Amino acid sequence: MDGFGDRLRKLRKEKDITQAVLAEQIGVVPSAIGKYERMPDSMPSVEALLKIAEYFNVSTDYLLTGKEPAIIENGVNGQMSNSSFIQASYGGFVINSDRISPESAELLRIYEGLGGRERLKLLNYAVSLERSKE
Repeated sequence: MDGFGDRLRKLRKEKDITQAVLAEQIGVVPSAIGKYERMPDSMPSVEALLKIAEYFNVSTDYLLTGKEPAIIENGVNGQMSNSSFIQASYGGFVINSDRISPESAELLRIYEGLGGRERLKLLNYAVSLERSKE
């Protein structure tokens, strides 16, 4: 699986639905689904992307990159905790076995408070910043 269209086709076939059925569920015309699946540079709108992710119960990260988001846990018992006392007392958050800084934790807190569209905007901005430093 290479791109968004390949992942979309795979998810659709796993659920055994037609392009028309998916199109109806997310509010686009059936030809749009075909275009997403066949044309590598064709991407849905933010609204359609969020509906696709919700319909298939996958992350937008998976749809766009093929990767699931990092697993985030605290250093106490492996559970996500909103307690700053627990975080401070037991070493804060761990992502994939690496401790994250307080700044990273704050960014995560802000991200979690955003809606879907705002999250996508923030992710796109972060990706553009990352690419600009290369």
